[in-house]
Amino acid sequence: MKKRILILALAILFSLTACSQTPETPEEPAGQEDREDREDQEDQKDQEEPENPDDDSKEPEEGNNGEPSGAVSESTKITVYCGNEDAAEFDLREAEISSLTPEEVLDALVGEEAVSEEVKVLSFNKSTVDGRDTLVLDLNSAFSAYVLSKGTAGEYYAVGSVCNTFLEAFYGDQIKITVEGAALETGHGDYSGYMTKFS
Repeated sequence: MKKRILILALAILFSLTACSQTPETPEEPAGQEDREDREDQEDQKDQEEPENPDDDSKEPEEGNNGEPSGAVSESTKITVYCGNEDAAEFDLREAEISSLTPEEVLDALVGEEAVSEEVKVLSFNKSTVDGRDTLVLDLNSAFSAYVLSKGTAGEYYAVGSVCNTFLEAFYGDQIKITVEGAALETGHGDYSGYMTKFS
């Protein structure tokens, strides 16, 4: 009799142990499967495009001209001012540049023969002076040599071409053009102050 009770107790214990090892899975509530699918897809997307905040290959938020440069540079159209053949008025021409930088704007001026190709940008800044959007453009000495070679009327249109093109491209109210850090002065004019658009 004791053996029977012991065998029966062992059988019950064994069946309870077996049941506890394979628990019945409860039904998932409606929508649970969809939510898990979306979570899996988001996890997969995160693995494909890992975020790396310390990635130095990204471009800075702002370029040296104070304008946003962004990760992708898109071409932009600008208006280039240049003196006509008679040095009597400005001709306006549209130019496409790869990105809005002072170097690209100057290259567009060179392309339209408004300045010589020896002229280079040394520095460029955009700031606010007395509530006005102000540009300060420093060029190399080739610019003053070019201006001096143009005569009185040609000088006006050479300086005006740079002035107007930069003011329009960078939405400036006034501009100061310097040469090697010094004021631009010629026998015909003094360009040491801020200039607005030439007419």
